Amino acid sequence: MMRWLPRGLAARVIGLTLLALLVSQAVSYFSFRHSSEDFVERMIGNYMGQTVAALDSSLQYVEPEYRSQMVRSLSRSRAEYKLQAQPPACRARQSVEQRYARDLARRLNVKAQRVRVCIDAGSESDGHRRGRPEMLAVALQRSGGQWLVVEQNLPARSAHWAWRALRNLVITLVIMTVLVIVATYRFTRPLRDLAGAAERFGRGEKIEPLSVRGSDEIRRSIIEFNHMHERIERFVAGRTRLVAALAHDLRTPITAMRIRLELMPEDDNTRAMAVALEDMSQMSEAALTFMREEASVETARRVDLTALVDAICEDYHALGAAVTFIAKRPLVVACRPPAIRRALRNVIDNALAYGKNARVGLRNEQDVVIIEVQDSGPGIAEADMASVFDAFVRLETSRSRETGGVGLGLAIARSIIRSHGGEITLRNLAEGGLAVHMSLPQARLAT
Repeated sequence: MMRWLPRGLAARVIGLTLLALLVSQAVSYFSFRHSSEDFVERMIGNYMGQTVAALDSSLQYVEPEYRSQMVRSLSRSRAEYKLQAQPPACRARQSVEQRYARDLARRLNVKAQRVRVCIDAGSESDGHRRGRPEMLAVALQRSGGQWLVVEQNLPARSAHWAWRALRNLVITLVIMTVLVIVATYRFTRPLRDLAGAAERFGRGEKIEPLSVRGSDEIRRSIIEFNHMHERIERFVAGRTRLVAALAHDLRTPITAMRIRLELMPEDDNTRAMAVALEDMSQMSEAALTFMREEASVETARRVDLTALVDAICEDYHALGAAVTFIAKRPLVVACRPPAIRRALRNVIDNALAYGKNARVGLRNEQDVVIIEVQDSGPGIAEADMASVFDAFVRLETSRSRETGGVGLGLAIARSIIRSHGGEITLRNLAEGGLAVHMSLPQARLAT
């Protein structure tokens, strides 16, 4: 049953409110229908039945030639009394009328054949009655064979009452629908703003503190989100400054050691020391680059990811690298293009370094877009799948410059992908080689 419920909070509130209103109005409508039937039954059994019985008893004391005149003289604008040879002509004999007639016959202690009850607007032949309010006709056959008839006009037709109740239900539903929709969307607007800010913050964008508004629960959520955002920014900024300062300060002793090394006679020791200093220099520069990527606050924008990936692969083609990409239909995502270029280049460089080729694919699955880079290299042991994303980790331990850098390529790529709200994973191919999956959400940009 839960799958039939709307997913949005505003839609659920609107749906539940309107459902409750519809149920309450339906109960009122059917209760009104039932009460109108009770009213008709009381009119027949109590008022009109007693009137007919009393009038029948009174006619025993009136001369026969004056009885019709006396009965007609009792008629009023909403009630008509008459004596006639035939029972009233009803347009249709319904079961409810027969039930009313039997009940009235028991009240009057007469046979059921002597009582007739009609509920309609008059007979088909009575054209002057058409369009009149609903009429109740109660007839009692007197001992002489004549029928004493009492016709009572109700304030309005029962069906008309039901129609009015149904019309009022529809009008109330329309008005309440508009009011509930407007009010719900107004009340949930702070929640939508909070969700949008959390999404942008999760993609690494710089956001301003949210204005505190809404109900007490929503206001508290916004206040806590602002505090969390402030603490995270403070923590990230402090860590970035610390690592960047350390990497920057390493330049001075490295440079001093290089100068002293150049003044020493060249031998195996000095050459080994030069290689070690070069590695330290690359690591410090890579650390600075990594921190710059972490601190990036570029605003995301809509980009055709297919065109972006195709342009990167074309650059590799121009350099003679074995990179293939089959372009398909355009896939638009919200991202920071320079960061995505760097992440994809790092992954492709890693594939070329260890597998000598890179096959790039692009597809979408549900709400995410997946960039997949495959190579024909040796792959990675399952135990090392997680550690390769750590900074300065290289599975190839020779530190040869021909087999890669300092071990920050995949760490930077993961940082970029996660800052966009995505994820990067690895898997070994059955035919040999490694596949890198980079997923990016197809999220809407906040308006």
